[in-house]
Amino acid sequence: MSTDPYVWIAAILTLGVFSFLLRDNPFFCAVEHLLVGLSTGYMFCTYWHNVFVPELVTPLWEHGAGSEAHLWAVVGICFLWACKYVESVKDLSRLALAFWLSIDLGLAIPTEMEAGVIAQVVGTMGVSFNGSIEEILGNVVLVGGTLAALTYFFFSKAHKGVVGMTAKVGTWVIMIGFGASFSYILLSRIALLIGRLLFLLRDWLGVID
Repeated sequence: MSTDPYVWIAAILTLGVFSFLLRDNPFFCAVEHLLVGLSTGYMFCTYWHNVFVPELVTPLWEHGAGSEAHLWAVVGICFLWACKYVESVKDLSRLALAFWLSIDLGLAIPTEMEAGVIAQVVGTMGVSFNGSIEEILGNVVLVGGTLAALTYFFFSKAHKGVVGMTAKVGTWVIMIGFGASFSYILLSRIALLIGRLLFLLRDWLGVID
């Protein structure tokens, strides 16, 4: 059995999480609140030291009225966020929310388009039908499955005849994709569970090598 106090703390907290398998209990609630508190504190310190101070406070302190004067707009938006705690001006916080959502979506949509849609189109159009039988068959399945899945979302024509059969194949392709994604998530959770059990049995109790 381990004599490291940090290992004991980690083991007790792990058992506290596992105690939820029996029923909801104060031990699990305490561990849950501890995790949320530590995560929030860690994220706050990370953003404070890596974003807020070097990207806002320091530039304004050194060049407040010069090349970094545009950062005062960020300070104003921060004050708009704080307005939601004042009853008479709480509606002003919606301006900050709208600004944040617009910026977030403006940055997220091109990224998702490039990583998801454009990368998929380029990968599908750039396949080669040269090579071994396995490679050719895999590329045929890739192109055919992609076209079938896109046909399922083509609603300008009734899904009858060839279009209907292709759309039905596309439904199977989509369901297989969802199943593969769910299986990957499930396997990752099982791997996490195995890791915690190995920690308890090997690092804490020492019953296995």
